[in-house]
Amino acid sequence: MPTARLLLFIVLVVALFSSAFNAPALVIQPVIYRLDEDASRAMNAAPLILVIETTDVVVPGDMRIVPKPPEVGGPHVPEIPLHLARFRAKVLLAVRGSSGPEVEFYSWVWASGKHGGPRLFNASPGVHHVLFLRQDKGYWHTVGDYPAYDLELYSHWIPAFLPSVNTVPKLVAARLHGEFDRLTAGELYSVWNRHSPVSFDYYLRDMWELIRLVGPLQVAEELDTICRNSPNRFGRIAACIATTREFPGRCEAYRLASEADPGGSRASILAKEYKNCKADEQSIWCEPLRLLDFYGWYASRDHLREAVRVHASAMDTEYHKAACALAARLPESRDIPECR
Repeated sequence: MPTARLLLFIVLVVALFSSAFNAPALVIQPVIYRLDEDASRAMNAAPLILVIETTDVVVPGDMRIVPKPPEVGGPHVPEIPLHLARFRAKVLLAVRGSSGPEVEFYSWVWASGKHGGPRLFNASPGVHHVLFLRQDKGYWHTVGDYPAYDLELYSHWIPAFLPSVNTVPKLVAARLHGEFDRLTAGELYSVWNRHSPVSFDYYLRDMWELIRLVGPLQVAEELDTICRNSPNRFGRIAACIATTREFPGRCEAYRLASEADPGGSRASILAKEYKNCKADEQSIWCEPLRLLDFYGWYASRDHLREAVRVHASAMDTEYHKAACALAARLPESRDIPECR
């Protein structure tokens, strides 16, 4: 009997130590990507991509002081405190991989002081996300922790995420159509009315995250398509304004926006802005080097071809010609389809 009790005691001690050494806070390492392209690779390679609604969040108190690369936005400090959070969520759609109706995952979240940089992960229950998850020692963990390596969704965008959304490019397309094809007049005008009476800007939510995920070309092309063809005229107006501001050579979108709002309070302003945009564009034709960078992307060898393709996909004829003339002089972009 004593021997049996001793064996049971040993088994319990071993199990206790094994559980302690395999605790989430010990085996899940905080991840901060120094370069956006590293984050993009990790998100695109995630074995589990889910559309979820968070139902429960627990921050048990585990905290790490983590080095913060200077390239990453946010406070200008060498280190930041990250706190491990455990999430439970309802799975609305599995874009990649298999999951049950619910999922449990972990993420190191920043919960201290002021931020002022890129978007942080929203840890509140009831929030909808597109999650990019990988496994660490049996635990599902967001592919990165700081700032945010997910896409945040409004609940009324969810119907756009049909079962056919099974790739990252389709996911981004559904995300954009979910916002603009369902944009109401009240939502559009409330954005405008928060500014001065002559303001008509519309800022796309998570623009940087979308570009980081699939590159600028798909985002620009999706916005252009929505601007031209969305069945929702309020979505067309907003997408036209967004693509004109965010991507080069798209003054024409101001004209399309004014046509989508005939007799509207800002149609005349948009028409005037179209003329001003065309006049400003003249200076760019004379400075071809300015065609090489925009919205945080730079003319590195890896990005140069796609950057030129964004410019060559311009709606404006003269800008398109200038971009194609530049493309013809660059070995990386002489064969781009936009200039055939």
